[in-house]
Amino acid sequence: MRLVSFRLSGWALATAIVAGQSIRSFEVATVKPSGPEDITRRFTIQGRRFVTIHTSLADLIQFAHGLHPHQIESGPNWLESDKFDVVASTSSERQPTEQEWMKMMANLLASRFQLRFHLDKRELPVYAILVARENPKLTVTDGDANGPGSVYFRGRGQLVATNANIADLAWELQSAVVDRPVVDHTGLTSRFNFTLTWTPDEFQKSNLTGQTPTSEEPPNVFTAIRQQLGLRLEAAKSLVDVMVIDHVEQPSEIDSETL
Repeated sequence: MRLVSFRLSGWALATAIVAGQSIRSFEVATVKPSGPEDITRRFTIQGRRFVTIHTSLADLIQFAHGLHPHQIESGPNWLESDKFDVVASTSSERQPTEQEWMKMMANLLASRFQLRFHLDKRELPVYAILVARENPKLTVTDGDANGPGSVYFRGRGQLVATNANIADLAWELQSAVVDRPVVDHTGLTSRFNFTLTWTPDEFQKSNLTGQTPTSEEPPNVFTAIRQQLGLRLEAAKSLVDVMVIDHVEQPSEIDSETL
């Protein structure tokens, strides 16, 4: 669903912020309906400025709370159909971390959309990441095990990870590569550096709009994960967190406010 990639702490609700130094809210945020000329969904970070174009409330929830679309229930009929542009900024002296951007967006949704929800568990179709018989082909990072990581798309069908864990990989796969939530069943706790290269299918192409095609055709994502990472991506069913929306409203006509 995203056109820019962030390192997220798995696909459960993310609330971990840098202790004692957290940036919890945007200083100023504008939310307005997208214009008829806006047809391409975009998420962009420009320093301490966060911009989305032609994004639905479902898109914003998925980003803010680290969820797959299948993990959102009981939303209004406009949850995906109505599109919004968001321009928000913080006056912090440093650029926020990925988790802080998420927390700020979560607070914006609570303030501007009056989003209220509770969590439940559901057994859903998922893809499970498992260790392949050949064992992992991953390079353990020599960086800070508790420090930030980076996972981003470089070209269409290429994912580059630095100091990332398997939960980070799971989020990236479910956010723009496969059509189900992805769960980490590897038991691996280290952080790794790796590059994954694959040929996107039609679902993935639609979620990676704007990426540059590669000149060669590598294998599909399932084969690539096994061959390049020594992991398996298998269809399964699993209990996962689900957001049940209790209340939500269209944003107020006053489209800019200090949060």
